[in-house]
Order: sequence, then structure tokens, then C-alpha cells
Amino acid sequence: MGGLYHTLNIGEQSLYVTRQGVDTTSHNIANASTPGYSRQRLNVRARDPQFSRGVLIGSGAFVKDITRSHNQFVEKQINRAHQLKGETSGRFQALKGFEPIFSPELSSGVSDEVTNFFNALNDLAANPDDIAVRTATREAGRNLAISFQRVDRDLNARRVDLNDQVRQTVTDVNSNLQAIAKLNMQIQEAEVTPGAFANDLRDQRDLIVRELTEKVELNYYEDEFGGICVRGPDDITLVDKSWVAELQVSPNQSNDGLYDILAIDPSGAHKRNITRKMDGGSLKGIIDVRDNIATGLINRNNEMAYRMATSFNQVHSTGYGIKDYSESTGRDFFKPVENIKFAARDFDLSDEVSESIECISIASTPMAIGDNVVANQLLNLKESKLFDNGKTSFVDFYGETVGGLGIEINRVQHLKEANDVVVADLNAQRESVSGVSIDEEAVNLMKWQSNFTASSKVITTVDEMLETVLSLKR
Repeated sequence: MGGLYHTLNIGEQSLYVTRQGVDTTSHNIANASTPGYSRQRLNVRARDPQFSRGVLIGSGAFVKDITRSHNQFVEKQINRAHQLKGETSGRFQALKGFEPIFSPELSSGVSDEVTNFFNALNDLAANPDDIAVRTATREAGRNLAISFQRVDRDLNARRVDLNDQVRQTVTDVNSNLQAIAKLNMQIQEAEVTPGAFANDLRDQRDLIVRELTEKVELNYYEDEFGGICVRGPDDITLVDKSWVAELQVSPNQSNDGLYDILAIDPSGAHKRNITRKMDGGSLKGIIDVRDNIATGLINRNNEMAYRMATSFNQVHSTGYGIKDYSESTGRDFFKPVENIKFAARDFDLSDEVSESIECISIASTPMAIGDNVVANQLLNLKESKLFDNGKTSFVDFYGETVGGLGIEINRVQHLKEANDVVVADLNAQRESVSGVSIDEEAVNLMKWQSNFTASSKVITTVDEMLETVLSLKR
């Protein structure tokens, strides 16, 4: 039905629409720097026209809804890219922690101490009875032992650090899962009314999902009520509406007590080990380095210590010392290694050599002054093929160990940089759709302000017209 009151109602509705436009624009400007925020837009529709005196007349406008500028396909791509980025970043940071252990600038490496030890032994071969040279040889042996022990200690400490990172990351993942489930329920409650969209809550959830994809492999989809179902490694359900599984760490005694990751349903009745089921995320990268790279380096360091102690003792025990030890043989230079798994940790000078330099045995016959036959045999060990079934010398084996680590760090760094570029490109695509432009919002603000002024003019005009009509009755 027409009339001045109908026109007044149109003006009042127009005021509401323009005020809502100002609110939405202000909200966009306020959140221009908010991480994960998607620009919101006011969707205005014309009301259905009405018949009045045989014609259709307009009935003004109304706010249909407020939606966010959001491309779910780009969001999916970003999350997949974050998953790869998380794995390479986690792997790269984990690997970088091993560089200082083998860096010659920060500490003397095993290779340097081996060279120093054999150089001292070479001096001893030239001066078998020199007390100062014998003392230097013993000290070089002690420094070699300290180097093996330091590398073993640092490698194990680094592996423990990575194990702690696994535990902390699992804690963060659980926190993210709980937050997603909570937001699922809030979104469902907020969107009960048709046409209502919980834009800010959805942005928060998307941001949490993005953070989560950096930590662990997952897939997700949205149900008809606005909640998302999250599936993790091995397609295990992690979140379904308000239902949340929990990840726990459990020491694996067959893996030196390092943590395995278990997924447990809310009832605690079902547990699944997903440690080796991951296909992305920083957890996978950290676990791979912890269980493969770190363990491999520890094992190779132990093998070097074991071969050094065993082969050196085998030759040294055939020789004779000087003075009180010139007529006896069968002594070890290093302590015998009983378990190769702890060879570097237990690598040390034998008690006899620690107590007396005279028992260093480099003569091939008893009471032979100047005899250095055994010393020369010991010197030959440096180039002997003691590793890889007689294919690799000590120096080459150490070089392969350090070189292999360096190659792996460079390879992962290149992958990380490539993934960073992909993520940056996808984020730029997202910003082109969802990002807030201050200039554009400033123009919108002026537009809505102008509309508000015009709507106010409609109301004041109708008010004057009503005054005119009422004055006709006087």
C-alpha cells in the first residue's frame, strides 16, 4: 500500500541499509591488518514491489546478508602448500641444529683430532724414546677421545631436543583441534537463522586450520551445518563437529625411548599409532630427522670410535714399551669397546696409558731402543680401508658423514625456498580476493555517507509533506 507513510518507511529502511554499510566498511578498515581476515561485503536487495492504484510501486531496499570475500579453492591450495612448507621447514630447522656440531669454526672436529693424533704418532715414530713426544702423543689421544665424546654428547642432546619438539608440537596440535571443535559449535549456533553468516568466526577457523596444516597432514570438508570434519594421517578422524580426538606421545623403548604419536578417540578405547603414517607437516619433518638423520649420525660416530679403538688396540697390543714396559706386551692404548652402540661415549685412553707414557708400545721387539716398527704399522691405520667392507678409510668415512649432512641441508633448503615461493604466490592470490584495500574502503565510506545524507533528506522531505497534509484539516 502506497502513501506518505509508505515513503517514510522506505526512507527509514534506507537509513538502516546505509548505516549497516558504514558499519561493514568500518569493520573492514579496523581489520585491515588482522591475520586471516576476509573482507566483508554488504549484499543489498530491492524489496518486492507493491500494487497501489493499479500500478507496481517500489518498496525500498533491505540487507539480504553480509558475506565474506572468500575463495575456498584457493584456501584449499594454500593449506596443501602449507603442509609441504611445514614439512620442509621443520626438516630444515631440525637439520640446521647439527651444523655447529661438525663446524670447524666452532669446535675441533673428530677429523682434525685424528690428524693431530697421527701427526703426534708420526713424531713418536721418529723419536721413540723422547719423553716429551710420548707425552704429546698421549695428549693427542686424550683430545681425540674428548672429541668423540663431545660429538656423541651433542648429537644425542640434539636428538633429545627434537624429541621435545615432537611433544610440544603435539600439544599445539591438540590445542588447534580443540579450537576448531569449539568454533564449529559457535558457527553452527550463529548460523541457525537463515541468511546469517558467522564470517569472523569462519575466518578464525580457517586461520587455525592453516596453522594446523603446517604441523600435521590433514584433509577436511564442511558439512551442511557449517562445521568441518578434519581427518589426519592414515585418514583418522581428528574433529567431527564437537567430537575431538587427542594426540598423545608415548615412549617407544625399541627406539631408544623416543616418542611415538598415538591418536586416541574421546572415550580412550581406541588408539592408533600414526608416527610413520604422516605425509606432510612439520611433525613428519622433525620425526624423519630425529629417527633417521640424527640416529644415523650417532651410529656413524660410534662406528668410527669403535673401528679406531679396536684396530688401534689390535696393533698396539703387539708392541713393547720402554723402561719398565720394554719386556712386556699385550697392552691396549684405548679402553676396549664392549658395545659399539656406546663406543663414542666410552672412548677413552686405557688406564695404563693414562698412568704412564712409558707403556705406549711402538717397538716390535723387547728392549729394542729406537725400534719403531709398530709405530709405522699404527700410522698405516689412517689410510687403511676399515669401513664399508674394506672400501673406505677413516678420513673418507668421516668426510662422507659430514658431506652427506651438508648435501642434505642444501637440498632441503632449496625445497623450503621453493615451497615458500609457492605459499607466497597463493597468499597473494588470496589477498587479491579477501584482502582489505584501505583506498577502496575509504571510497565506500564516502559512498555510504552520501547515501545516508540522501536517505535522511527523504525522511525530512516526507515529514514536511505530512505537515502540509495535516495543515489542510485546520
